[in-house]
Amino acid sequence: MKSQVIRIRNLPATRSVLQRYQLKPTLLLVSMIIIGMLLVAARPYLLLGGIMMTMLGAFCLFVMPDGILCEFTREYLILYNRRRSDDCMLIYWDEIVSWKYEKHSNADELIITLVDGSTQKQECYSKRICIYMRIYVPEKEARVRARKL
Repeated sequence: MKSQVIRIRNLPATRSVLQRYQLKPTLLLVSMIIIGMLLVAARPYLLLGGIMMTMLGAFCLFVMPDGILCEFTREYLILYNRRRSDDCMLIYWDEIVSWKYEKHSNADELIITLVDGSTQKQECYSKRICIYMRIYVPEKEARVRARKL
């Protein structure tokens, strides 16, 4: 089996990353800062809300930590959210048996089952990751059954 946990420094330097998912929604935070500044300039009664929105967006963008969750290439998927920060999981597309996206209250999970029977779990914060999973392994998506309450 070619899929394995490797050091980040051992990743191929010539890999072409098609899509990268990060922890911070940078575009959303920049939009929040711009809207906050527009509110400050628009009307006096929107001043406090605009200042708060700008400060919150700036705090999240510049102070809170950021990191890469996963990268998609033509040959494989790289999962970065490991126990050791200098490790990553390299998963080749042809070694995926099934995958599914599960919603949970605190963080969603992408669950990937490999040909050797092992299961890899990746925390996700957006269902957009399913778009690329459906492009590369569309026939292997396992449907999540609705739970009865």
